[in-house]
Amino acid sequence: MGSIIKSTSIVTGNGFSAITNATQAGRDCLEQAGLDANDIGLLINAGVYRDNNIMEPSIASLIQKELNMGLDFRADAPHQATFSFDVVNGACGFLNAVAIADSFLRNATARYALIVCGDAHPSQTDHPEFPYVAVGAAALLSLSEDSSKGFQRFSYLSNDYDQLSHIGAYGDLEQFGDQGRGRGQFYFNNQYIEAFRHLNVELINRSLAEWDQPTIDFLLGSDLETGYCHSICDTSNLRRQTTRVMELHSHFNGDPHTAAHIAAFHQLQQEVPNPAGLSLLFSAVGSGDASACALYRT
Repeated sequence: MGSIIKSTSIVTGNGFSAITNATQAGRDCLEQAGLDANDIGLLINAGVYRDNNIMEPSIASLIQKELNMGLDFRADAPHQATFSFDVVNGACGFLNAVAIADSFLRNATARYALIVCGDAHPSQTDHPEFPYVAVGAAALLSLSEDSSKGFQRFSYLSNDYDQLSHIGAYGDLEQFGDQGRGRGQFYFNNQYIEAFRHLNVELINRSLAEWDQPTIDFLLGSDLETGYCHSICDTSNLRRQTTRVMELHSHFNGDPHTAAHIAAFHQLQQEVPNPAGLSLLFSAVGSGDASACALYRT
């Protein structure tokens, strides 16, 4: 049995609250699947940048409350309560969340898992200098009886332990003063896209070799700039195939960051009415530096 994406939802043009956008995406995703919030056994938030720079409680628990999802624990029915938490690993967060959810689903700890993603400026207002577009995304996962469907393999690669990430964010407490809840500072190495591309390609090539060179119909991945995904196909061993890409940067007029993979799958479903029998390569790269890949079969 494999974990499959049962439904997806994308929210844009809904303001600049990461919590509001993720909540709405989750609500739409459940409605599309015809499920009640209390049907969900596991809720994972993989967004990084959050309203008011909230660290505690988890953003997932706040989204869970807004969705009124499995809030009451009963000793005689423990599985009716929803277990929620955050997974914070930049652009790779969604694939990390999928791998965790897959374990819960395979062990019958949960029947359905909902993963929500999305980033926004902590001030909840528009900041053109903020590096990511405000997109809310949600994906509902369940277990397929067909082991050849869904997520099949995962792989990960990071830079050396003694190397600094090419991008990052931090808060300067002395500079921010009492305005720190709504501020953040970012640094980007001038060569960060090229460094990410190199790491991304290295992992893709390594994964394809370890997975016996599967045919990849679509690349669904981080899209750091217009044409980035095409460049990954052109410079990796995918160039030997007829792999197509989902262009996100031009579609969203920016980088959807943690929402990228759900957005790409959602876009694929709209562009390919009957996507059965396809092999998809989910690919992520971001701060760390870190990259992740997953093979998915429809």
